Amino acid sequence: MSLDVDAERLAQLAATVLDVGISEAGAQESLADMLRQPAFQEVASLFRQFIAAAGNGHGAPGIARVLQQHTGKAVIVEDPAGQVIAASGAERSRTSDEVPRRPLPDNAAHAVATFDGDRWVAVACPLGEVLGAISLLDPDEEATGVDLFELEQAATVLGWDLLHSRDVAEAEVKLWGDFATELLEDSDMARVRSHAARLGYDLDEPYRAVLVQAPEPTSADLREIVGRAAARLDVKGLTAVRPNGVVLIVAQDQKWAEFARILDLEHDAALRVGVGGLYRLEEIRRSLGDAEFALTLTISAVEKPMAAFDELGVWRLLARPDADDLQQLVDTWIGPLIEYDREHRSELLKTLVAYLNEFGALEATAAKLFVHRNSLRYRLVRIAELTGWDLNDPEQRFHLDLACRAHMVRQAFDGRSPVTGHDAEGKAAAKGSRLLQRRAEAERGALPAKNTRAKPTRPGHT
Repeated sequence: MSLDVDAERLAQLAATVLDVGISEAGAQESLADMLRQPAFQEVASLFRQFIAAAGNGHGAPGIARVLQQHTGKAVIVEDPAGQVIAASGAERSRTSDEVPRRPLPDNAAHAVATFDGDRWVAVACPLGEVLGAISLLDPDEEATGVDLFELEQAATVLGWDLLHSRDVAEAEVKLWGDFATELLEDSDMARVRSHAARLGYDLDEPYRAVLVQAPEPTSADLREIVGRAAARLDVKGLTAVRPNGVVLIVAQDQKWAEFARILDLEHDAALRVGVGGLYRLEEIRRSLGDAEFALTLTISAVEKPMAAFDELGVWRLLARPDADDLQQLVDTWIGPLIEYDREHRSELLKTLVAYLNEFGALEATAAKLFVHRNSLRYRLVRIAELTGWDLNDPEQRFHLDLACRAHMVRQAFDGRSPVTGHDAEGKAAAKGSRLLQRRAEAERGALPAKNTRAKPTRPGHT
């Protein structure tokens, strides 16, 4: 590759600069001579154009456009991860294959042009931290010395602009609230995207929301505890305080059971951890919803410190708030139990769930419910009478189990206790939906109070 010796103007300028300061007496005169040099005037004019492009609010796209106009070559600007954030003259000449996404080097010198495959790259790292880079696409290696000088000046101004933009974003986020809270609450996605870009977060990368809750009131700083536990596992992420706990937003996956164990070491009382699904950062609220759902759904589990949405199995298949067929399944198989429990403040549904979870073992079910075996037998008889289903039939037990799980999912979406159907304060749920309507119809005689529909038959039977 050749660097055009036509850059004599720049060499003359460099020589003039070196002459300045040879003697104190001649310094002022030498500086005045330097300022009159045509080459310096050209450099000053170019610098003013770069600064004007950035200062007028055009930022990286403006700088890229000025450089492209001066060099006649396609220009791209990238963030530290190699994501193209601006381009000029490159829209037609480049494709995703021609300009692959590749992280920038961490040890690059600030605003020094280096050749990289098919382009000249100048990294912007004014304070030692890589903020971005600007490149001239030059597959035929035709760039001149003047082109490279202009590239380096563009990188210098780009570094200042990116640093200023990040400072502005940090100030805005500090005034508005921390960035994690902004991700979870701000509906202005354009503003979130602007702050994310300035702070160095890629909204297209996958992240998880991890919700940490204290089942009992605590005076400890839960956010600080989560931070210490994350530091022990070298987990880097954002934290935000929410009404129902502390949210940790992370990009890398972890052994979350180990995270829950470390939380227990950091806090005297037990804490529960809900792990949401993996989504783009701008969709992190969906992941938080997953984490809340997993915790709500497993609230009746036997002291499970961690619940991951990805591990819910069939529960995830049932987690469809618009699934009317699931509600019909609930109404058909356990509707009378739900109505009876609501009216009598009883626990027949809870008893059925425990019985099914223990695979019909009476001793284990009675122990889990803290009731006498005879009391359990009475409840099971009552369940069979109300529903009309045979608890000894394996196929009917399967449908009952599925209906119970679907009901727990629906209740979790409504924010009520999955087993009791009451809200978090123990009050009866205000929403009635189809079950109340069904009850009213039964009282009017429009429906039988007891399920008398034809029962499903085993395969091969009629």
